[in-house]
Amino acid sequence: MKQLIIVLFCLGFYSPYSSQAQNEDFTITVLKSNVKEKTYIFGEWNPSGYESETHLKYLGEIKTSDTTTYKIMTSSRYWGPTKKVTNKILVFDRNNNLHGNYYLNTKCELPSQIQDNQLIFKPVECTNCSYAITKVDFYNGIPENFYLGCKPGLGSLYSFYLSI
Repeated sequence: MKQLIIVLFCLGFYSPYSSQAQNEDFTITVLKSNVKEKTYIFGEWNPSGYESETHLKYLGEIKTSDTTTYKIMTSSRYWGPTKKVTNKILVFDRNNNLHGNYYLNTKCELPSQIQDNQLIFKPVECTNCSYAITKVDFYNGIPENFYLGCKPGLGSLYSFYLSI
């Protein structure tokens, strides 16, 4: 009985790290394909909670005023018995190393493309918001924060988190 508990504990401790390594493999696969604005799906969600599904879309490169190049990808990971979703904007360096990310509340808030060196958000396409296209500029580097909302004061502020 004691051995069974130890084995179950070790499996529970290892599972998140295994999934994280697998997600890194997925992102590298998409970055190496270098196909912009195509959604790649890895895995298949099931309600038992043990299988997740990851949707990745490479948007392209953004250059800053000091000529630093970042590769931008969106990620939606479906998991758990109720099909929860974790949405992120992933920022990679020129060598495909994860630099950091933004966590977003909904898939509708993910950017749809890069245009004129800016992230373009079009949440009006999948919500009842009637606001204009939102753009986030990387000219002065990775923005520490940006705001998305239907009306001033009725939205969310998203922050950049560095990878450790």
